[in-house]
Amino acid sequence: MIILKGIGTSSYIGIGEVKKVEKHEDLLALEGGEIVVVSRASRDMLSHLKKAGAVVTDYGGITSHVAIVLREMQVPCIVGTEKGTSILEDGMIVTVDGKTGNIYAGFIEIESEREFLEVCRPSTNVKVNINVPEIAASVAPFADGVGSIRIENMILNTGKHPSLLQEEGRLTEVIVKGVKKIVDAFYPKPVWFRTFDIPTDELKRVEGGEVEPHESNPLIGLRAIQKDLQNPEILLSEFKAVRILLDQGYDNLGIKIPFIRDVSEYHEAKKAMKEVGIKPHRDLEVGASIETPSAVLTLDELMNEGMDFASIGMSDLAMCSLAVDRRGVKVAKHFNLMHSSVLKMVKLVIKKCNQWNIETCICGHAASNETIVKKLVDYGITSISTNPDQILRMRKVVETAEDDILLRGFRTI
Repeated sequence: MIILKGIGTSSYIGIGEVKKVEKHEDLLALEGGEIVVVSRASRDMLSHLKKAGAVVTDYGGITSHVAIVLREMQVPCIVGTEKGTSILEDGMIVTVDGKTGNIYAGFIEIESEREFLEVCRPSTNVKVNINVPEIAASVAPFADGVGSIRIENMILNTGKHPSLLQEEGRLTEVIVKGVKKIVDAFYPKPVWFRTFDIPTDELKRVEGGEVEPHESNPLIGLRAIQKDLQNPEILLSEFKAVRILLDQGYDNLGIKIPFIRDVSEYHEAKKAMKEVGIKPHRDLEVGASIETPSAVLTLDELMNEGMDFASIGMSDLAMCSLAVDRRGVKVAKHFNLMHSSVLKMVKLVIKKCNQWNIETCICGHAASNETIVKKLVDYGITSISTNPDQILRMRKVVETAEDDILLRGFRTI
């Protein structure tokens, strides 16, 4: 019997005993294998949630960072149930179907689908996003590079705010240690290092997090490069980590600047690179993450500033374009990556970048959506960067899309 339904975020299935998490001490008490039920899951919880049998939340969307990382860790996750913490009680035995979003009372046998796919070799590069450095070695043989190293988990796994690690003189060291595992596993394939991007509400719960301001909607608040530019010592520590790895011979690194609202932010970020001895576009590739309408409409200015690649973040672009909080349950039905306004902007970015011979890459949740990926291949995108568990499937999807384009071409001859 289905007792609750939410939004499934993966194909994984979990069965176990419900454990509600209401405070930090509840996380510390997890033994492993429990079905963790929480109102909101945040990144600072991930070091504990990775041993859960499954995770169920009241709030959050399929594009939330926690949902993406849990998928990478192969932990079943259902988000946006709205009333999971009210209906599910400690000690209940439930079955969590991460594909359908259904939660069943008791033990239910559900056949997990497993696809056995060959390794296709499409012309469009198929890269991977990496949140967990430990999986890099197992993923590297099947990917053409890394479209986004997300360093947030490396930092939050210490349990400390970046500014506190900075005060302790450990921030650069923590980043180097995590990123080195990834660039080493993928060498000489390209690996794009994304600078720090985490909303203020997800930093409040770690040690030292009291410095964060209260924001009603953190996803369009103080985050990403704007936050780093207001905390220049943290940004310099990130770039020092990149410089150390370059000096160690990892010349496959590139730097991606996220959530740019104005070209001045991109310009200031490159100035900071120079302060630590990095020559942008000479020592390594530097690119912009196009996630706001303002970045799309001022793309010419960004290209004139110098841009080796453009990473397109469709989740944030849709959120900003449609005025819909992508974590909001009440407005979830209005969050549409395939909205015509979003697709028109993405097509414009791809077209202009192709004219300038600049690589384009779609990252995040959209790069695991077959319909979206086929459309972007048709637009002429250079690469996609998908989730680790989707690489083989998306290689096949991309190859099929390319074959369809060739077939259409033959038909017109």
